[in-house]
Amino acid sequence: MAKQLNIDLLRTFHAVARFGRFNEAAEHVHRSASTVTTQIQKLEDQVGQRLFSRSNQGVDLTLYGRKLLGETTEFLKSHDRLLISLMPQRMQGKIRLGVPDTYAPAFIQAFVPRLIADNPLLELEIEARTSGELLNLFTANQLDLAITVSAQPLAQGERLGTVQPLWIAAEPFSYPPNAPLPITVPIAGCPYRAAALQTLKDHGIYHRVLLESPNSSAVEACVRSGVAVGLMEESRMGQGLRQMPELPALPAQHLYLLCDTANALALHLYEQVRHFRV
Repeated sequence: MAKQLNIDLLRTFHAVARFGRFNEAAEHVHRSASTVTTQIQKLEDQVGQRLFSRSNQGVDLTLYGRKLLGETTEFLKSHDRLLISLMPQRMQGKIRLGVPDTYAPAFIQAFVPRLIADNPLLELEIEARTSGELLNLFTANQLDLAITVSAQPLAQGERLGTVQPLWIAAEPFSYPPNAPLPITVPIAGCPYRAAALQTLKDHGIYHRVLLESPNSSAVEACVRSGVAVGLMEESRMGQGLRQMPELPALPAQHLYLLCDTANALALHLYEQVRHFRV
């Protein structure tokens, strides 16, 4: 194996891992597809291992490719942060940021006004969607940064910690014995929904979905009205809500921050967003 790895080769490797296709990765790193192919072959020669398995549908990381991706992600971030620190700190231009709809109100109130006030030339665009949608948008190069929740560890991004969803209900909530448990859940794409439905199924709990919505405010309103049980982190419960310990515990989820490290402006913003906590 070579004594040192080329930064440009690593950056191209990360782009191919992100997009799963050489053409999309080539467009992202502003090179031809043939150049990207050559760079990946050169990197594979340097490390002495195949990094991708190829098919008509695209490419997938090999076991060694996943290992290299995990071990070089923070290295690339540190390298790029160093370059940024040597440049004038000027936030100017367009940046696309994704935040889970559930966390959007707190994030916008606590973070966005100061960011805009300190950087009047910054063109900030925020997408508030389910975590699944945000992950897809980031992979498709439609977001520069994204906060997302995942049931499984992700190969890319910085893991900010874990979040623990809880069964919650309004203080006066009750339902008739032998009746199905009324629940309210987000639409497909939110990992909380999948975890909740699977947990109820695994424990044989008779239930029905009273409301499903892409709007977290509608889901929370349904819970606070006292007609259904929902999902929420303890830090977001507030007054009038209680936990439902009689229901089976839900699995913890992973909170990630994804960043396009090839985007200097995204790296500037990344250093501020990474301190956000649910």
